Amino acid sequence: MLLETFHGTDLRRVFDDARRALGEDVLIIRSAVSKEGGVTRVEVIAARQQDLHALRQRLEPTMPALTRGQGGRTRSGPFLLALVGPTGAGKTTVAAKLAMHRAVFGSRKVGLITLDTYRVGALEQMQQYAEVMNLPLEVLYDAREVPAALKRLDDREVVIIDTPGRSPRAKDANGQWQALLRAITPDEVHLVLPATMRPDAVPALVAALAPCRLTHAIVSKVDELHDERAVADVAARVDLPIRWIADGQAVPDDLHPSRSRILSALGLPQASSSTRAA
Repeated sequence: MLLETFHGTDLRRVFDDARRALGEDVLIIRSAVSKEGGVTRVEVIAARQQDLHALRQRLEPTMPALTRGQGGRTRSGPFLLALVGPTGAGKTTVAAKLAMHRAVFGSRKVGLITLDTYRVGALEQMQQYAEVMNLPLEVLYDAREVPAALKRLDDREVVIIDTPGRSPRAKDANGQWQALLRAITPDEVHLVLPATMRPDAVPALVAALAPCRLTHAIVSKVDELHDERAVADVAARVDLPIRWIADGQAVPDDLHPSRSRILSALGLPQASSSTRAA
């Protein structure tokens, strides 16, 4: 876990416990002292400074550079951004937020592609978003349809690609839409990671979706957390740059820059700072 909580009755001793557990570079995120029935209660939340620094380094600026092509590939046409992730992660809603939010792509012309022809109601949901936003939408069932679909979207500057939410264990179904995604060759592939997922389950999910050539992550469903500090634990387990945080159903408002939202949840300033256990 990124954050560790320590309890005791003496603040100095609890600080020492944190230092012994986390090492000399321990950073105190928060400390609280209270009285219950005449007994002093101390709670200290701490993390390793190097772990927090690594997390900060992965929190990217909000406006993407729109660098074309993974692995040095070059091509003409729109910038292609794909969303992948587990069932229930909220990928379709995130796609709509990215398409509409002015802070994401500014005034660039956006188009949509959906590969999600599996889930009941998924296509209808994306069609409704496309109609409301007045954006072109292409629905793909087969890799042979990709060239024509991209040609129809050639006047767009950015195309957002929605994919089915599938269990990592559903290998046959995953193979079908992943073949479609490979035919599209997106410039960026964002893993939509629900904040409610157990942090220790994140590495297995990332490994299962590695064939998609993940480049970034978006943390969703932050509004469903009992304690928003837990978003940092999930974010810390995925070794990918994180640009956005999604925390509700409102389109496009419930989309926020990752740096300000995660650091705020931790009670940390935007600029690097530390409080060491003395």
